[in-house]
Amino acid sequence: MKTPANPIDASMLWKFSKPVQRLVGGLMFISAGLLVLSQFGQWFDAADMINHLLPPLLMLSAVLVAMQLGLGIRYRKSLLPPLAVACLVIGVAGRMVLPEVAAQRPVAPGALDETYLFAIFNMKQKNTTPEDVVDWLSRNLFDFAVLLEADDAVVKAVDHAYPYSINCLANKRRCSTVIISTRKPVESTGFATQDPQNRKSLSAVKTSYCIDEQELTIIGAHLSRPWPPQQQNRDLKDLAGHLSRMQGRNIIVAGDFNLTPWSFRLRSFDRAVDLKRVTRSLFSWPADRLTPPLLPLDHIFISRSLRAAPPHTGDASGSDHLPVILRFSLTPGGNPAPDSPCSR
Repeated sequence: MKTPANPIDASMLWKFSKPVQRLVGGLMFISAGLLVLSQFGQWFDAADMINHLLPPLLMLSAVLVAMQLGLGIRYRKSLLPPLAVACLVIGVAGRMVLPEVAAQRPVAPGALDETYLFAIFNMKQKNTTPEDVVDWLSRNLFDFAVLLEADDAVVKAVDHAYPYSINCLANKRRCSTVIISTRKPVESTGFATQDPQNRKSLSAVKTSYCIDEQELTIIGAHLSRPWPPQQQNRDLKDLAGHLSRMQGRNIIVAGDFNLTPWSFRLRSFDRAVDLKRVTRSLFSWPADRLTPPLLPLDHIFISRSLRAAPPHTGDASGSDHLPVILRFSLTPGGNPAPDSPCSR
């Protein structure tokens, strides 16, 4: 008579899986700790740094919770810890990420509206293929474009298509934050603080244009790197201060904010300015890796008097950022502000 093979002893299976369960549990609690710490970012800037990586952290936490639940059910262990972390994941996602995804989109231009094409592009200071940027700008022929970390040679190479350019030092000396356009600005101002070339301070430029007797103001800005946060906070305060003096105008603010939309600092800036951010979870950096871009760092804000189609990204053209492209229109029949150069 054939003797049946002995089944694998359950205790042996538990002995083998116990280290795995401990590892998964440990990683789950570490991710949960980071999620809790991220919520202190509304008071402590250092904790807010975690929020830049919030979506992948939430996905990792969800995977670890699912693994821990499976192991708990299989070996009849307590399910309270993974269920508690699951509630934490849902709560943080609902507070920080879902509002960004579900945000109301801007009103699109009407079928009869005259539209204008706008782009914001951090072309990378050490771009090894600047000829690709020249080709991209020449082919698309935007009405207005904000270039960050712009090479003077690129700006000169496209001056046949974009005869007007102004940098953040009002062209008095070199500055890599530039607005180029097919239209002549009626006013232009550079408001860079400290050394705008070292990317450790605000590098911004403002231009105004008269379109159909309405004024359109465009601000291009490049903010400091995220660390140390005090410098970036200063940039946000300076930029918000400039915008507070331009209430009631047609405005586009675009730039590399070095901030993600689920950080408390960008959410605070959203509330501080009377503008609508139209870039919602539009991932733009890094664009020079094998993986798709992981962070949405490039943002466009518009005044509520403008209509805009959903923005989209373009080709990297050798940069580590994707350009962001927006088609917009002015509200028909709008009037310039009393002190506008377009009302003189």
